[in-house]
Amino acid sequence: MAGKIVEGRRVTTDQTLTPDFCIIGSGAAGGVCALKLAEAGFDVLVLEEGPNIPKEQGHGGPSHVRKMLNEREGDMYKLLYQEGATRLTKNGGIKVLQGRCLGGGTAVNWSACLPPRKETLHEWQKRGLPFTRENLDPYLREVVNYLPIVRNDKYNTSARMFIKGCDHLGIPHDNLPNNTHKCRECGSCGVGCPYDRKMSGFVKWLPDAVAAGASVYTDTKVDKLIWRGDRVSEVQARFLDEKTRPTKRKLTVRPAKGVLLAAGSIGTPGVLLRSKLDAGKRVGKFTHIHPVTICIGRYPQRTFPAYGVPDNMWSPKFGDGPTGYLIETGSFFPVLNASATLQHGEALHKLMRDYYPAGAIMYAHHTTGFDEREEYGTVELDDYGEPELDYKLAKANVRSMQESLEVMSKIHFAAGATSVFHLRNPPLEVTPTSGLDELKKIDFAESQRASVFTVHVMGGCQMNPNDERRACVGTDFRLRGMRNVWVVDASVFPTGLGANPQVTIYALALWASREICGQHGKPFTFRHQEGGVWPWPGY
Repeated sequence: MAGKIVEGRRVTTDQTLTPDFCIIGSGAAGGVCALKLAEAGFDVLVLEEGPNIPKEQGHGGPSHVRKMLNEREGDMYKLLYQEGATRLTKNGGIKVLQGRCLGGGTAVNWSACLPPRKETLHEWQKRGLPFTRENLDPYLREVVNYLPIVRNDKYNTSARMFIKGCDHLGIPHDNLPNNTHKCRECGSCGVGCPYDRKMSGFVKWLPDAVAAGASVYTDTKVDKLIWRGDRVSEVQARFLDEKTRPTKRKLTVRPAKGVLLAAGSIGTPGVLLRSKLDAGKRVGKFTHIHPVTICIGRYPQRTFPAYGVPDNMWSPKFGDGPTGYLIETGSFFPVLNASATLQHGEALHKLMRDYYPAGAIMYAHHTTGFDEREEYGTVELDDYGEPELDYKLAKANVRSMQESLEVMSKIHFAAGATSVFHLRNPPLEVTPTSGLDELKKIDFAESQRASVFTVHVMGGCQMNPNDERRACVGTDFRLRGMRNVWVVDASVFPTGLGANPQVTIYALALWASREICGQHGKPFTFRHQEGGVWPWPGY
């Protein structure tokens, strides 16, 4: 019997539900676990704080199948992102972009799909984790063939400029696989694909989970877990209205078998901290991000930088080591990039006139978390009981971030850019003959001196059996001290991944689902091991 999707904003009475499992969060991990547990025959309930994105005819022709998604930046950031895409670290120095809607981050990411970095897995094994490239292989193949993940060679302007500059400088580059299908090249991945061409959670995992019997409640914010001894007995939540305000209507969930936390590396610690389930004061500690450095080249010709597949070209040349970085290309959106500077008025207008029509963007994801002497980030509750990330950049990362800006600037100039804009406050504009030395002086650690982004938050509920200071979750994904609570999202990562984490989250959620099925005597089945094209040559 099929399940259902219920929009909490339309619920008019208090409700009490008694599924086998309650999954908190509908993103990469939550969607996977919902599908696999429902396939195994469990009664599954998924709770999502953000809104539903129903499939219904839009105004953009017959292919526009998600009416809510209108491709307008201002509207979509408010609708689809945590805190309307204004979430910052505690000191305001880093912008944290996270999805808050059905499908979570899978609904708003740029669709890049890379496997876990071998170097990272080796580090995890030193810390007692069981994952290797070999034993992860069937889980990765399941993801690749199910979505599918493909090598899309339709390159937007930024990618073409990147290829040209790298070729001139002798820097190796490669196609970055993604989870798109017959992409329309509208460039709207980051504001939700209205055409169902990106294989996000609300297109694949969650509809299939509902067809298998799972139910999903959106607009539903979890307040806390009620527990005694080593078991959670109740999940307490509130329904939200269309403006994300709590209503007076409550949802009480009494799961027969347990709770899976999949709310992300800020949301999951937040739920546990509100519930006073802090695993010996370890929850929220040693949280990691991939700091993102960005620069935008100005070219002599119009580039239409918002259009095309956002993220399908990269260079792994600088990725090795504990503070390595991957350079990738994306889409250059006016609102997002204007919000990254403190400029205003005519100065802001000039920046946008100069760089938006003729811009191309490059950015670098930086690896963190390998230095066990560093604390990195901590998730805490603010005065309102909401989670916030307090994060300090390691000095070694600051050096590599300065280097990445210099490397990307040189790639732009080799491709023909006349100047390069760096998202520093105040903004920094460099040319082929001036300004490059200033990049070495940027102090990213000083709040508001440089606009740093992150779209990948990891850790905070670490699986780390070799370190008592950090160990929150066992290798069976159970929260320490609890028999019926599992953490299944990127919170379990003991370091930053060093690669776009979507695929690894999917794979580990499949592993966790198999663990949970086994613990309850139910079968777990791989259904997509054959067929497809392996997207990572040399894997």
